[in-house]
Amino acid sequence: MAEIEVMLPSGDRAKAVAWKGDVLSLICPSAFAPGQPVELKAQTAAGGPIGLIGKSGGSKKRADGAFDVKLRLHSLRREQRAWLDETFKG
Repeated sequence: MAEIEVMLPSGDRAKAVAWKGDVLSLICPSAFAPGQPVELKAQTAAGGPIGLIGKSGGSKKRADGAFDVKLRLHSLRREQRAWLDETFKG
């Protein structure tokens, strides 16, 4: 299973663990309210930065104290979608 480290707006780090449709699944140290806008930053394999913008579908607390967050991404450019598809291909 692919995992990508992403930077949250707070400066905290989270893990992107799945991509399906327009929804990116994250494991975050903090919760996000449903509908809350979230901007993420990640590094591509080539070392370049990539920004992603979405809205939270809510958060669910995990046994380890972190949160599972579903983030519906919007305004994706073709290269962003291609990068996500390639990174999380099955």
